[in-house]
Amino acid sequence: MKKYIVTTILILIIGFQLKAQNRTEQVFTSVPVTNGKVVFRQFIYTGSELSLKQKYDLLCQWAKNNYTKDPYLISLRFNNENLSITVSSKVEFILPENKGGKNTKMLMSYRFDASVTNAGCMFVVRDIYYEQSNTKGNSSSIETYPAEEMITDSAIASSTGKQKELKSALQQQTLTFLNELYNNLSGIFKTQE
Repeated sequence: MKKYIVTTILILIIGFQLKAQNRTEQVFTSVPVTNGKVVFRQFIYTGSELSLKQKYDLLCQWAKNNYTKDPYLISLRFNNENLSITVSSKVEFILPENKGGKNTKMLMSYRFDASVTNAGCMFVVRDIYYEQSNTKGNSSSIETYPAEEMITDSAIASSTGKQKELKSALQQQTLTFLNELYNNLSGIFKTQE
C-alpha cells in the first residue's frame, strides 16, 4: 500500500514539474503606454556562459528560422555592429464570432527589435497596427488602426457594445501572441545553459 502511495505522489510531482516547464511565461499581462505609444519591453537574461558573438549568432539563426519563410514578413534586418535584429511582420488574428455568426479576421502588423548584451537580450515590440478588410458592394478597402486606439485599457473603457468586445478580444490575442513570441525567443538562450 505504501508503495502505491509513494508511486502516486512521485507521478504527481513529476507531472506538475513537466506542466510548469511547458507553461508559457506571462511577461506581458497588460498594455504599456510610453509617451502616448504602445511599446512592449522585456529583458531576457541569458547568463554569462556564452560570448556576445555566440548570443548574436543564436539570435540571427532564430530570426532566420522563424521568419524567412513567413508569408507575412515585411522586413528582416541584421545589424552586426550593434548586435541586433529588427523584424517587421504581420500575424493574422481570428476573433470570436459576431452576432451574425461570422468570425472576424484582422491582421496585426508589428515591429520588434532584439539586441544582445553581456547579460542578456533586450526585446522591444512597437509600431503595432491592426488592419481590417472591409468589403462593400464591388469595392474593398483596408482600414488601419493603431494599437493606441484598439488595445489600451483606456481605448477599451471608452468603447461600448461590439467595439468593446472586439478591442478586448484583440488585446487578449495580442498579449497571448507577444508572450508566445517572447517565450520562443527566450527559449533559444535557455537551451544553451
